[in-house]
Amino acid sequence: METVRPSTDMMLRQLDQIAHEMQRAGLWSDQRPSEQALASPNPFCFDTLAFEEWLQWKFLPQMRELLDRFGTPPENCSMAPLAEHQFAELEEETDRLLAAIAEFDNLAWHFFNAR
Repeated sequence: METVRPSTDMMLRQLDQIAHEMQRAGLWSDQRPSEQALASPNPFCFDTLAFEEWLQWKFLPQMRELLDRFGTPPENCSMAPLAEHQFAELEEETDRLLAAIAEFDNLAWHFFNAR
């Protein structure tokens, strides 16, 4: 079975869907973290940001920039397992957000593995 390579527009729309689901779940913030917090050298800024802050202020803008400038996502994008782990303790309903993140991972995988 032949799979179709996802378009850049499809992946950008999926990033918009992630943002929408974050807002719906009450995980979107209008308050930007400090530049110092955003500049953390640690993976996912775990020492300075909550995961949802990192997702909003680092992941989404960086993915948009990669797609806009180069037309390609990162080759090994697998955010869903980490998101699932991080959101497990939250009281907010995150099923739709997790599905949106998993779909972005799926699109990125198919981008490199479509035949």
